[in-house]
Amino acid sequence: MSDTPTHPNVKRSTTPASHGKDGLLQKETIQLRVQKVPFLPRLPFLVEARTKLPIIGGLLLTCSPSIYLYSLETSRDDHHQRTDPNLLVWTYFLTGTVGIAVAMLVQSILAYLLAFLCFNGHTNATTYLAETMKTEHDDIKDEAHRRRRLEMSRRPGYWVFMLFFSFVVAGLVEEVVKYIATTTMLGLLAQRSPSSHGSRIGSARDHIAIAVSAGLGFATVENIAFFAAARRRKPSGDAAPAAPNESQKAAMFALLTAVERVLLGIPGHAMTAALIGVNMLVRNHQQHRLGHGHDFSGASSMMTSAWLVVRDSVLFHGCSNFVLFAVSAAEGNVGWVHPRRARTVCFVLAVLAGLQAVLALVLRARLCRCGLC
Repeated sequence: MSDTPTHPNVKRSTTPASHGKDGLLQKETIQLRVQKVPFLPRLPFLVEARTKLPIIGGLLLTCSPSIYLYSLETSRDDHHQRTDPNLLVWTYFLTGTVGIAVAMLVQSILAYLLAFLCFNGHTNATTYLAETMKTEHDDIKDEAHRRRRLEMSRRPGYWVFMLFFSFVVAGLVEEVVKYIATTTMLGLLAQRSPSSHGSRIGSARDHIAIAVSAGLGFATVENIAFFAAARRRKPSGDAAPAAPNESQKAAMFALLTAVERVLLGIPGHAMTAALIGVNMLVRNHQQHRLGHGHDFSGASSMMTSAWLVVRDSVLFHGCSNFVLFAVSAAEGNVGWVHPRRARTVCFVLAVLAGLQAVLALVLRARLCRCGLC
């Protein structure tokens, strides 16, 4: 027998790469290339992971107030002080799906009719409405397009359109949706458990918690839409090396939008909804005090009563929207385009924060009027 070990599965290389100085250098070069190759396919995933972090953070911020409200209600020890969490969840999801779908349909019809009246005909109306859909600077193609939008934003008819759109198409429709959702869920609650929620404080908690849940459901879906629109920003350039940086900038801009919406959009919707709930509570107490001698079932009486409930919320909602549209128009835009200058952003945030501070004071005064502060 031979002492030489046999390796039938191993083939010796016959190329010069495994022999001599030149072969050693070639082998080292091959090894270096093998080490570098796996990193290249991973590069898009690494960039994608960095751009997804702001997106995940924005979505968590958007949903955090709703999670907090739900945990606050479920953690209460006193059952009689707790609003049914299942009812809050249903209010939240139905307002954020069915409610916002109905609102969008009604707003589309009203926006077209308003544009038809303000811009003298179908052609001009569709032109303006198409321009209002361009919500990013990247959607504006060239300098001629910018000049045309600047001219459109300076016309008096556009400012009339903005005024009615802010207070009627946006403010009134959205607050009425919250009112209908709150009224419907309170009616279901009264049918399910008329005795367990008969006390004044329990009824007050139900009015406020259900109304705020409706507002948060509306605000969450609206914020996700704003967040997705900000995330769809296109890279400004066709060069491949700039693409990752542009993607990260788009992701950070989306995160900034989410932070703005969480700090201002969600509290705004929640407080206007809470104001609706408090006004409903005050109305019910007044009707109960007047007794059975008054008829509140007529259509005119019901519409007047509903308007008095939502009026204050519509006013604050419309003022906030008009500030946004006015600032955007002052920069030469049609519709809402997020400003890029830090000074303009700070001005908008300061004005909206001031409006919400006034709204909070009004809400607190109404709560104290009901003995809840």
